[in-house]
Amino acid sequence: MSAVPPPGEPPVVRAEVVVTGEVAEAITALAKLLGRTPEELAIEHAAGIFPIPDGPNNLDWGLFDSGDLAPKRRATPRKT
Repeated sequence: MSAVPPPGEPPVVRAEVVVTGEVAEAITALAKLLGRTPEELAIEHAAGIFPIPDGPNNLDWGLFDSGDLAPKRRATPRKT
C-alpha cells in the first residue's frame, strides 16, 4: 500500500485500536451506559480524549444514574 494516494483520489486514514483487560471491560460497560459503541470509546481513549485509568486499583468507580448524592438531613421539629 502506497503512502501517497493516486492523483484525484482522496487521502485515506485507517487506524486500529486494541484494548484488553480491565480497561476493555470498563469501556464496554461505559459504552452501554452512554448509548455508544465500545469501538468509539476505545478510539477516543487511545487518542487521549476519553481517558480511563488503567491498573487493578484505578477502576474502582461507582457508576450511578441517580440525582443528588448529598447526605439527606433529617427533619428536626422546630421549637415554638
